[in-house]
Amino acid sequence: MQSITLKAPAKINLILDIVGKRDDGYHNLRSVMQAISIFDNITLSVKGEKCKLPSISITCTKNDIPTNESNIAYKACRAFNKAIGEMPFDSIAVHIEKHIPSGAGLAGGSSDGATVLIGLNKLCGSTLSTGELCKIGASIGADVPFCIVGGTALCEGIGEKITPLKSLPDCEILVVKPDISISTPLSYKRFDKLENPRLSDFDKFMTSLNSGNLAAISKTLSNSLEDVTNESIIDEIKCEMIKSGALGSVMTGSGSAVFGIFDNERKAHKCAENFSGQMFTNCCHPCTQSAI
Repeated sequence: MQSITLKAPAKINLILDIVGKRDDGYHNLRSVMQAISIFDNITLSVKGEKCKLPSISITCTKNDIPTNESNIAYKACRAFNKAIGEMPFDSIAVHIEKHIPSGAGLAGGSSDGATVLIGLNKLCGSTLSTGELCKIGASIGADVPFCIVGGTALCEGIGEKITPLKSLPDCEILVVKPDISISTPLSYKRFDKLENPRLSDFDKFMTSLNSGNLAAISKTLSNSLEDVTNESIIDEIKCEMIKSGALGSVMTGSGSAVFGIFDNERKAHKCAENFSGQMFTNCCHPCTQSAI
């Protein structure tokens, strides 16, 4: 038996614009995503002889996460298998130690799927390039290609077009998820009904990111989907973070998690105390790579 354990990092959207709807019903976006140091732990165990269709089993530490064919880790195994054909083993066991909250806009599922692809590739002798893995990843989830690349990156199309960017300066990032989940399809439906959807000052954000000025970056954080969440708790969390010294605060993805960027670790941890015990809170940092 061979085993490998990798950390699957969460992501946040530093900026997110919806720039159009496609004929297939999906939306084109323009977003800068950032990997952060909140991790699921993924253990892949393989055994047996060469096989065209290995058996797959999924286990997870959270009972509310499905462990059948609907789990993105299962889909990742099958997609990787389809891409390379015969596998060098006949059994794949995936164990997910879950720490990234679901329904948060933190890409927990997508990162798990991406990490399974990276892990299987390692166990098969790294036969596929990052670009080939991203192509497989795009077939199972829009955020998966970014989660394969990691770091700081511009994501376009439905998320499959990835351009690595200058890293976000080191900082303290406080992530808070209220005890609600927001439906991504519903958010997009509501967004489609907006007559004049708000767009970010994307050029200003990119200039700030390239300059490495954390305060300027934080002032240009933006998310088009905030306008359709209809959840007052999102604004309440953002206001509390700003009041507690965050340089900027915004919702990530379609929510419901909110993050704030701090240049002071003490302030971030003090702010976290205001939410601790009521909802998920985690102080973390930017990650410069994908699965570790």
